[in-house]
Amino acid sequence: MNQKAVLRYMKEQRFGLFRDRDWGTVQVLDPDENCRGTFESITVVSDDGEVVEDKLYVPIAHSTGTRQPTPRTKAHSRGYLPDPGTRRSVGFSSTLELHCALMLMANRFVVDVEDQPPAVTYYDDDGKPHQHTFDFRARFRSGNYLAFAVKPLQQVGTTGLRDQIKRIRPVLGEFASDAIIITDRELTPARAWNAKSILRARRFHNAARCEEMRAFVKTLTGAVSAFDVAMRFDDFGEAMNAIWHLLYEGVLEQLNPAKKLFDEPYVKLAAGGEDRKWLV
Repeated sequence: MNQKAVLRYMKEQRFGLFRDRDWGTVQVLDPDENCRGTFESITVVSDDGEVVEDKLYVPIAHSTGTRQPTPRTKAHSRGYLPDPGTRRSVGFSSTLELHCALMLMANRFVVDVEDQPPAVTYYDDDGKPHQHTFDFRARFRSGNYLAFAVKPLQQVGTTGLRDQIKRIRPVLGEFASDAIIITDRELTPARAWNAKSILRARRFHNAARCEEMRAFVKTLTGAVSAFDVAMRFDDFGEAMNAIWHLLYEGVLEQLNPAKKLFDEPYVKLAAGGEDRKWLV
């Protein structure tokens, strides 16, 4: 075991994660429903003329983006993410766009994420029209839309993006309430890692496990290690997944959301406790 592994082991012990416990039979997460497509009830007529009820699998819908990611290259990360809320794919064409999509889907106030929405027309000083396609548009529970332009911070100035957004804001109309530039300063790997874990918890949501965890965390006072809490349950994986879902609901909150929960696993009841999840 090398020095890094020893330090990781000591850190896990301090946070209450004991790898030498008896984990029993290896299990997988047990979601309440299919975490990708859906099964819809349909009525069909058999060859004998009998009317019967059946189930039809409906896969994740295609992205609605006006432009789709090109095949992956050596310089970029490209692909699609399934949105568990809309059951629709969301495309991304860079690592930063991937981080942005993850963080939007991990936000309980966001109900719809569109990649590459329709272009917005704006005008330069000479009155010449130009078009700009935002990377994402998100619809919030309040009904408001926000448009997001994703760009590395060092490229914001050189590409003239600030001037474009300044000209676009007055002509947004019903397209969005506002337009925002978001960079790697906000879209950090640690925040994206936490968002990816929340997205997994949404996809593999188990209501019974969440209610069991909700009842337990209501007894908490102050900050605790998420690992220590999860180790108190028979199924560590299901317990951690429930903790992630309570973080999504706003029942729990991280003490330091700028760090990966794995590196700094302390959580506490959010202000307002369990009622906070209804504040939208």
